[in-house]
Amino acid sequence: MRINSNEIYLHTIICVVLIIIPLMLQIESSALNIHIMSRFWLMVFGLLLTFYSNYLYAIDHLLYKKRYIAFVIFNLVLLVLNDVIETNVVDLINPERPHHRRPGVIQTFFVYYRLIFTALGVGASLAVRYYKKLLDSEKERKQLENEKLTSEISLLKYQMQPHFFFNTLNNIYALIAKSPNDAQKAVHSLSKMMRYILYENTSETISLTKEIEFIDNYSKLMHLRLNDKVKVTFDIAECEDGIKIPPLLLIPLVENAFKHGVSYNDESFIECRLKIEDDNLIFNVENSIITSETEDRSHSGIGLQNLKKRLEILYGEAASFTAGKTDRNTFETHMIVPLYIQPKQIEKNE
Repeated sequence: MRINSNEIYLHTIICVVLIIIPLMLQIESSALNIHIMSRFWLMVFGLLLTFYSNYLYAIDHLLYKKRYIAFVIFNLVLLVLNDVIETNVVDLINPERPHHRRPGVIQTFFVYYRLIFTALGVGASLAVRYYKKLLDSEKERKQLENEKLTSEISLLKYQMQPHFFFNTLNNIYALIAKSPNDAQKAVHSLSKMMRYILYENTSETISLTKEIEFIDNYSKLMHLRLNDKVKVTFDIAECEDGIKIPPLLLIPLVENAFKHGVSYNDESFIECRLKIEDDNLIFNVENSIITSETEDRSHSGIGLQNLKKRLEILYGEAASFTAGKTDRNTFETHMIVPLYIQPKQIEKNE
């Protein structure tokens, strides 16, 4: 059984208090009664011997292994041992004490206290070990939960990145035949975005300004293949330096709008609005609804599903995300991220 330093300090304090109690009981006496004090100290010694013998050995090696008879015998041996030790020590301290006399109140107490204190020591050790076992189980549960969260968040991020590159490479592929020069610019822009994804977003949080810069670069990349019939507007409120959010939290909404909200034949639009209000980051994206029989829907909605799952893991019910059609026959996504709390951090194993 592992014992940390805090437990050692706590147990030391309790032992010191138990040793001081006999002195406190005689603080008003004119003279210390060594005989009475020695009896109390022997009681404390017996109690501690019973407690730590069970706490450090018997409970784990006997009781938890279902060796119940051995556990009972072990404590009976402790009871006899305590009696032998106390009898011999008391005889050494006061060799002239009478061994056969009618017991009074104090004598009667000392006759029965050995059994009582043995039971008390066993009960206390069981209670403390059970409580420690509950704490250890809770710690292990949290550690497993954190490990699960680590794996789940990593999986969601890596699921989103191939999805993002899949859509972007499709756009570049369309540009190659239309405008090779624009395709070269797009590849250069994509390389910068890949550098951001691969090297700059490995931490739990990242600067909001960098995230805004990332979606701006993505928007410019998408603009290379758009015509005048598509109107894209960004309304980004001023953000204070130091605001941090989980990486790649904004791009799924923008990417979804570009994938399903623009048309090269009809009028279409994308409107992105970001603001900070009441210590909340509010990001809203609205786009026209474009339906096409030839459109590939095999990966439709993956980014939004992953985003919703990430928000649930990182913020629980503190964050919110909604997506769906509006009364204006448009599609709108709305995300609220609380800035007044930190996203759930993944604890490192000690």
